[in-house]
Amino acid sequence: MPPAMKKWFCFLLFISLWIGNFLAAQEIVQGVNGYISWQKGNLPIVISVPHGGNLTPADIPNRTCFDAVTVTDFNTIQVAQQLNQALFEYTGCYPHIVYCHLKRTKLDCNRNLAEGACANPAASNAWQEFHDFIAMAQDDALQQHGNNIFFIDLHGHGNNIQRIELGYLLYDDELALADALLNTPQYIQYSSIQQLAGNNQTNASHAQLLRGPTALGTLLGNKGYPSVPSQQIPAPGLNTNYFSGGYITANHTCFNDENEVNGVQMELNYTGIRDNANNIQRFADSLALVLTDYILTHFETTSIACHLSVETTTPYGTQEGVFPNPLPPNTTSVQLQQRLTNGSFSLFNSSGKRIFHGTLVNGKASWGSSLPGGLYFLVIYHEEHLKSTVYRIVML
Repeated sequence: MPPAMKKWFCFLLFISLWIGNFLAAQEIVQGVNGYISWQKGNLPIVISVPHGGNLTPADIPNRTCFDAVTVTDFNTIQVAQQLNQALFEYTGCYPHIVYCHLKRTKLDCNRNLAEGACANPAASNAWQEFHDFIAMAQDDALQQHGNNIFFIDLHGHGNNIQRIELGYLLYDDELALADALLNTPQYIQYSSIQQLAGNNQTNASHAQLLRGPTALGTLLGNKGYPSVPSQQIPAPGLNTNYFSGGYITANHTCFNDENEVNGVQMELNYTGIRDNANNIQRFADSLALVLTDYILTHFETTSIACHLSVETTTPYGTQEGVFPNPLPPNTTSVQLQQRLTNGSFSLFNSSGKRIFHGTLVNGKASWGSSLPGGLYFLVIYHEEHLKSTVYRIVML
C-alpha cells in the first residue's frame, strides 16, 4: 500500500474507533423494574449514585431495621447527569454511571445487604444489581484503560460546614496526622487510593495525593469549592461529622484486597452546589475540568482516544487553525490562528498518551523540547465555556 494511502487508511480507522466509542457510550443497562441502571461509558471514570432516587414502590416497605437512615441526598442524580454532559462536552467521552432510583426509605446501597434491604426480596435484588453493575462498569473501564480508572461514590451531606468532604476511608483523627505518618504502610493500607500512592506519574506521596498541590480536594478548592482534605483544608477537624467513606468505597476500591481501583466517597454540600439548577451546572462544569486534570496528571490513560470535537475533517496531515503544520524538525511550539488569551492545552501522541500539559501564552502552545516525527493531537481547553478542540499536527 502506498505511504499516502496507508496514512489515509489509518486516519479513517482512528475516526471509526472514535465513532464506535461514542455510540457505545450511550448504552443504558436497566435492572428489574428500572430500580437500578448503568449508563455505560468510555472514560476512565466510574460513578455510583446510591441515595438520590425517588421511586417508592408499594411492594417494598419502608426500611425500619437497624435504626435505618432514610434521608435522600437531594439532587445528586441531577449532579451526576449534568456531570455526564459536561464530561462529554469537554472530552467527547462519557463516564460510567450507576444509579439507584429507589428512594432511600426503600433501599440503601451504601450499607451491607441486611441493613440496606431489610430482608425484602425486591430490595435485596436491587441491592445486588447495584453492586454488580459497579463491578461490571469497573471491569469495562479496566479493559479499556488498564489500571488507570478512578471511582467516585457520589453523595450529598447535610453538615453545617459548607464544603466538599472527600472520604478516602481515613478518619478525621488520622487525617490530622503529619504527612510522614500518612506515608507509612500502616496508613496507606487503610486508604482507598493505596494503589495510586504506590504508582503515579508524578511520584506523589500518599499525603500529597490527599492534600498536596495536585490533590483532588486542592483542585476543587482552586475552582472555588472548598474541600477536605486538600492543601487549603488539610484535615476536617474533630467532631465535625466528617464522612470518611462507607460500604461502597470500602468494597469497590483498592481498600478491598480483591479490587485494584482507586476511588473516593464524594460528599457534596448543599449551598452553592446542589441547591439550584444553575449551581448544579456550574459545579458539574468545574468538576469535569478537575477530574480530567486529576486523571491526566496522576494516571497513564488514553481518555483522549474517543474525543469527537475535531476542528475539521481534513485527512491526516496539515490542518487549518494551527501553524506551522506540519512542523519542521525540532519545532517546540505552534501558534493558534485564533489568539486565545487564556486556557490550557495538552499534547498527546498517536496512541493517546499525554506527553505535555501547559498554559497558552498569546495563543501559542509550547512544550519545551523536540519530539520524534509522527502524528500528535493538540487539545486546546477553552475553560470559559467548557469546550475543547483537537488539532491533528504532524512533526516531520
